[in-house]
Amino acid sequence: MTKNNNKLINYDQLVDNALRSVVKIVLNTLEKNEPIGDHHFFITFLTKHKNVKIPISFMENHPNTMTIVLQHQYWDLEIEENKFSVKLSFNGKQEKLSIGYDAITQFTDPSTDFSLQFSSQDEMINDGNFTKSQSDAKVSKESKNTIDKNENKISDNPIEPDDKKTGEVISFDQFKKKK
Repeated sequence: MTKNNNKLINYDQLVDNALRSVVKIVLNTLEKNEPIGDHHFFITFLTKHKNVKIPISFMENHPNTMTIVLQHQYWDLEIEENKFSVKLSFNGKQEKLSIGYDAITQFTDPSTDFSLQFSSQDEMINDGNFTKSQSDAKVSKESKNTIDKNENKISDNPIEPDDKKTGEVISFDQFKKKK
């Protein structure tokens, strides 16, 4: 008689990965310059994740998470299998960011009141993955908590559109079987 290996299927991780592929598909649409109407995207990610490369100066104001906006001013969006990279304007200077899909904690499209929230995989990095800023300028404290729709700025706070509508956040923890 063979012993039964009781391997558990990690449904949370399977669903999380499937929903991350939604983000990849949407970003792929942007990369191909397909018409998207008024859609724009807020992407929150773990700044210390092993699959994130950002300028060192961003870590001072955003040691844990950072939110970027993809709307009007972004350049060189490149979609890869496990990550994307993009240049954004911060205080008038273009900076390149590389973000692994597994580092994303939230994806929001406020134009449709749609939001996904992902569980953190807590894969942190060391300081070696930060890049030198082109200008080596620090992000101004006044931009810390605001998002300007004409310029991509960063925020540590959850995003709420101007009309105070909130998207429905999907968290799969509520569906977990309690032991």
